[in-house]
This record gives sequence, C-alpha cells and structure tokens, in this order.
Amino acid sequence: MTEYLYQRLDNVFSPTAVAGSPWHPSLLHGGAVSALFGQVISEQAAQQADFTVNRITMNLLRPVPMQALTVSNQWLREGNRLRLLRVDIHADGRLVAQAEAVLQRILPVQLPDYAPRPAPPPAGPEGLSEFNIQQMLDSKGLEIPTGFHSRVQVRELTPWNEQGATTAWLRVPVHIVSGVPLNPLSQVCMLSDLGNGTGQLNLGAGIGCINADITLSLLRYPVSEWICFSSEALLSEHGCGVVHTRLYDGEGAIGHVLQSIQTNGEFSG
Repeated sequence: MTEYLYQRLDNVFSPTAVAGSPWHPSLLHGGAVSALFGQVISEQAAQQADFTVNRITMNLLRPVPMQALTVSNQWLREGNRLRLLRVDIHADGRLVAQAEAVLQRILPVQLPDYAPRPAPPPAGPEGLSEFNIQQMLDSKGLEIPTGFHSRVQVRELTPWNEQGATTAWLRVPVHIVSGVPLNPLSQVCMLSDLGNGTGQLNLGAGIGCINADITLSLLRYPVSEWICFSSEALLSEHGCGVVHTRLYDGEGAIGHVLQSIQTNGEFSG
C-alpha cells in the first residue's frame, strides 16, 4: 500500500508521520510543504484549459507544525495570456507558508534552428546504485527521526557529501493525499525542496544551510518518476546565499529551482 503525506477533508489537510522533518517530530519537512502546494496548484491548473504552470514561488514563512492545516487559494489575475494563483497555508489561523503560481497560455511555435535547446539528461538513473537519505544519516551515527526524508530514494552521479554541489537522481514513492495518485506537476513540486539537500553546504562545527523559499521554474512537466537534480550552493561570507538546481527527467532538462539559503546555528545532518 502506497504511503501518503496527508489525509484530506475539504480544504483541511492533516499530515501523517510520513510528512515529518528530520529536525523535530512536531514539524513538517519542507518537501511535505512544497508537496501540499503542488497538490493544490495542480488541481487548480487542471481547470485552466490551454494553460501551463511556468513558475511557482513558495515562501516558507515559519516552521510548519505537524497538525491540521487549512489551505485556501485565490486567483489574483485571470488574463487571456497570464494567470496568477495565490495559495495560503494556515495552522491555527496563523499564516505559515504562501505560494504564487504563474500560468501561461500554451501557444505552439516553430523554433528556428539557431534557438538554444534544453540540455540532454545526465546518465542514469538506470545502472546507478541506490540509497535513501535516512540510511546516509544513520551511517553517521545521527539520531534523526524518520519522516519525508526517509522515503527519498537517491541514485547519485557525483558524491552527496555536503560540500555544496551534487548531481543525483531522486524519487519519492509516496502520494501527497491519501488515495490520490501523483501527477507530473505535483510530483516535481514535492521534490523541489530537495535542491538544498543535493546542494547542501556543511561548513563544519555543526553549521549548515537552511532554505527560506523555493522558486520552481518549468520548461515543461516531467515525463518520468525519477528527476535528476544538479545542485550548487553559493554562499557569501555574511552567511546568506542561493542554491541553484538544474532539473532533468529522462528526456532532458525540464527547469530550474532557486532557493534562498542562510546558515543555521547548529547543523547535525
């Protein structure tokens, strides 16, 4: 039976233990939050004939608690070429995360020969050895609670060594909502928070980097379950920076993720 992140009753989503964070059992993993945005945005986008989601910006305003979450959405613009959707997540009436999605009308064009084309995919995922993030944490002797990260399957092309740059294929074989299969848009939203994992920069002395947001820009929706993340962290000396991730599916480049990062005071992963 497939695991899931949330039970749903209308616009209230109650998280399961699968949505948990490695930092504290009372908090949700960022991937569970981005997944919730992906579920709601994909449902709304499916009702917009001839439109595709080009960009989603998710602001992680506060740690999201392991409790029932109320989700609302509002169309800020409903133009002929451009539509803008806002989604709010509240816990106990308090705004904890907010997202905006830009939808663009699909207008087929004939590209000239000189137009740049998306890059082909890196090697894999077939033929690469597999592990999950929980195994990596356990191998370090860390006492980290299980949760969303425990379900992330990894097939690495370059070492996931927390030195600020990794290329790896990722997959999370869970549903976002009980009984509702993933769709390509909700799938890539759920994975998008993991760029700061593949691009994690550990500065030593218990100091690493956390992200305050996720901006997902898509050329198209993925056509494969496995998504390749090629991530790089760039950090300034004042402790703030960005992780840039190039995304690929089995056919080639599909988009980018940008995450604003800052150092935390105590890093254990």
